[in-house]
Amino acid sequence: MIQVAVDFLRNGMRVGVGVRDANGHLLLGPGVILNEEYIMRLRSRGYGAVWIEDQDTADVPYEENLSEATRIATTAAIKETFVMTSREAQVLKSHSVAEIRTTLKSSRFQKIFEHHPVIEQLMGNVDQVVDEVLDRDILTGLNSIRSHDEYTYHHCLDMSVTAVMIGRHLGFTKEQLKKLAIGSILHDIGKIFVDDTILNKQGPLSPEEFKRMKDHSVLGYILLKDNLRLGILPPHIAYQHHERQDGTGYPRGLKGTNQISRGRETYATGRMTLFGEIGAIADFHDACCSDRQYRKGFPPDKVWQMIRERAGTHFNREIVEVFLSTLPIFPVGVEVMVTSGRHKGYKGVVTHVDRDHLDRPQVRLLYELRGRRIDPIELDLKKDEAQIRGIVRQGAREPDNDSHD
Repeated sequence: MIQVAVDFLRNGMRVGVGVRDANGHLLLGPGVILNEEYIMRLRSRGYGAVWIEDQDTADVPYEENLSEATRIATTAAIKETFVMTSREAQVLKSHSVAEIRTTLKSSRFQKIFEHHPVIEQLMGNVDQVVDEVLDRDILTGLNSIRSHDEYTYHHCLDMSVTAVMIGRHLGFTKEQLKKLAIGSILHDIGKIFVDDTILNKQGPLSPEEFKRMKDHSVLGYILLKDNLRLGILPPHIAYQHHERQDGTGYPRGLKGTNQISRGRETYATGRMTLFGEIGAIADFHDACCSDRQYRKGFPPDKVWQMIRERAGTHFNREIVEVFLSTLPIFPVGVEVMVTSGRHKGYKGVVTHVDRDHLDRPQVRLLYELRGRRIDPIELDLKKDEAQIRGIVRQGAREPDNDSHD
C-alpha cells in the first residue's frame, strides 16, 4: 500500500484504506475504484492524501498509531467537546480577552462543565489512547488522513499520541501519561474564541489578527484550569505549546533549559514546564506534516529535519533527541525520490523500516526518471549508498511568526 497525495490521484486507482469523516462515517471504502467524481469530492472536502493499493504494493503494510475503533471514538469525543464548549462560548467570540477571562472565571460558566457527560466520555477515551501507545515502540511517522473540516480534531489526537510516546520514553508513569494526553488533546480548545475568518485566512495574518490568534493559548489555559479542572500540568500544554527555548515564543516569552528535568513538573517563573516543552514539539510536528487550507504539509523527512534544526532554539534539545529516536525519517508507505546513485530520479515507496536504522529504509522503486512505470526494483539503503528524499508538493511552506499553526 502507498499513501498518495490527492493532487496525484488518478482514475482507476484502488482505495486501500477506507476514508472516513470526523464522525466515523465511511465515505469511500477499501477496494473502491477512484474516478473523477470521487477525486473531486476528496479535493473539495480538503483531504490531503489517500492510501492506495495496487499489485506492486499489496504487501506493503498499512500502519496506524491507533486502532481504527479508538481513533473513531476519540475523534468523535474531541469533536463533541469542542462543539459543546463552542456552543456555550459562542457569544464571547466578539468580546475582548479581558471580558472572556472574566466570563470563564465566573461560577455560572464553571457549573456548565461540572461532571458533563461529554467530558467524562473524553476522559475514558484518553485511557484507551494511552494503553495503545504503550503497546508501541516507535511512531509510524505519518499523521492521520483528514479533511480541512476535521483538521482540529485529528490534529489534537495525533499530537496527543506523539506527546504520549515522548513521555513514555522519558519514563513517565501511566498517570502522568494520561495527564499529558488530555492536555494535548485539548491544547487548541482556546481557538473556539478566534473567529473562523482568522483561523482559515489564506496568507499571513495582520498584526491585529495574529494578536487575537495568540490569545488562544491564554484562553485555552484558563478554560482548562478553571472549568474542566484538569489539575496543574495539563492546562500548561495549552498555555505553552507556542513558547520557545530561546524566549521568542508566545504568549509570555518563556525560556527553557534544553535539558530533561523530571522534577520540573510545576511552574517556575519565566520557565517552560516539561509538559509544555513536550507539547511544543508534538504540536509543531503534526502541524508541519498536515495540509491546511492555506498551505500544503511537508513530507516526513523534511519535518524531521526542521525539528532537528530548531533543537536548542525553539525546542528542548534533549527532548528532541528522544523524540527523533522514535520517529522514522521515511515512514512505511510514504513516496520518495532517489537523489543520488545509479537510480537517481527514480520514485518509489518505503516498504520497511528497521528500528535500529530509522534513516536507511528499504524502498521499492516503481517509476523511472521520466515517470514511466517500471517493474519494481528493491533498494535496501542499509546496503546501498543511495540517498532519498520525500516529495515536496507545491504550496508547502514552513510556519513563521505570522503563522496560524
